[in-house]
Amino acid sequence: MFVTQYNMEDTGKVMKCAELFLVFLSLFLSTSAKYEMSKIEIHENPSGEPAKIFTAEELIKYDGSDSSKPLLMAVRGVVFDVSSGKDFYGKGAGYSILAAKDASYAIAKWSLEEKDMHHDLSSLSDHELEGLDKVFLETYRKKYPVVGYMDYLIEEHGKKVEDRFQGEL
Repeated sequence: MFVTQYNMEDTGKVMKCAELFLVFLSLFLSTSAKYEMSKIEIHENPSGEPAKIFTAEELIKYDGSDSSKPLLMAVRGVVFDVSSGKDFYGKGAGYSILAAKDASYAIAKWSLEEKDMHHDLSSLSDHELEGLDKVFLETYRKKYPVVGYMDYLIEEHGKKVEDRFQGEL
């Protein structure tokens, strides 16, 4: 009886060690194989004019309060006209909190909390980055017209963007 009990305890210890090993392995794999998000290309407007550059303060003005202005939101620094989705993003709608700001982090987290309405993706997991990329490409890029870019995105692209638009930004 004592031997059986000892073997059962041993088996439990081995199982716990195996579980810990799997946890460490999954953490190692998730940090060693970083998800690489799709590249964002900055284009001129269809009219041939330079792209409109928005600051966070400017984007706030496009929340749907003024019917003479389009309803805008940004994902990954790309500003979309989501006016055709006003039933989702317009004043009082379920996703209205996402409008008039870059809500990239919130979209990646599937959050509608004010604290998550920002564009800093540095704390996201590969899984969350991949999910954001998928929503960005398969929902926003496919469904809504691009009307401009956030200033932080232009700053990240630096000289490459300045050269492309010949300093007109």
